[in-house]
Amino acid sequence: MNQVNLFVIGVNKAGTSWLYYLLDHHPDVFMADAKELYYFGSDGPDEERPRTRDAYHRHFPFDQSYQYFGDATVIYYKSAATADEIRAYNPDAKLLAIVRDPIQRLLSQFQYNKQLGLIDEATSLSEALPDRRYLVRTSHYEETLPAYTDRFGTDQFRVVSLEAGRAKPGAFWGDLLDFLDLPNVPRPKAGNQPENPTGSPAFRAVYRSTVRPLRRHFPQAYRWLLGTPMARHAKLALLRLLGTAGAKTEVLAPEVKEQLQEEFAPTYAYLRDLGFEVYTRPQPGAGADR
Repeated sequence: MNQVNLFVIGVNKAGTSWLYYLLDHHPDVFMADAKELYYFGSDGPDEERPRTRDAYHRHFPFDQSYQYFGDATVIYYKSAATADEIRAYNPDAKLLAIVRDPIQRLLSQFQYNKQLGLIDEATSLSEALPDRRYLVRTSHYEETLPAYTDRFGTDQFRVVSLEAGRAKPGAFWGDLLDFLDLPNVPRPKAGNQPENPTGSPAFRAVYRSTVRPLRRHFPQAYRWLLGTPMARHAKLALLRLLGTAGAKTEVLAPEVKEQLQEEFAPTYAYLRDLGFEVYTRPQPGAGADR
């Protein structure tokens, strides 16, 4: 095999790092050490994108006997054109998208954008929404994910749910292995915890003053550092010290909550049509830390 045959296409801040963690710990799966390769489609930072097919393939040890070689890039979900590119590259690939309660996913992205310095810390959600409709659009799964169903079918493309996975982790793991036709192995330890939590305001201030300048000015060094255990341990230690956004979840004003519930009525209907009973109504207090 000399092709990537497993793609985690999104959705961002819906548990993709958690899904990546689970897949990467299966002995028959090799997930690229650099999460977010940005090879397909036109979104993502150009300076971090592999320029050629050979450069893309250098992230995968095709000479080894893994059943799957996986690329987890959470912005692939955005475009039907990206779905066409992936299908042209490998029409036999399997693909996964992970979804989350659309309001909670929006809140998580809102907090994460503060961490990135895209939204000021003092800005409330109601102040941010009018000028940042991308926060809302990203949660409209019914507008983006059907393109992948149309092109790959349900045998090759599966939508999974963060809340359903947390509610019944054993069943979630078993269904994932069945979909991928992988041998049954024990579910990875700590596999129900956030793998990429958004930090507290104090953590976000440290992140903006250290990690963001590194990524902006030295993108290749940033990508190398991102894949090292040292960086992950340092981040988790700092999160334990300074806390996560989930420890102080954004409190929605009643009128904003009502507005968002109306906005995402089609999204909840789409999720229920997929069979996710956990989305029979908006999920309160699910946190904003993934």
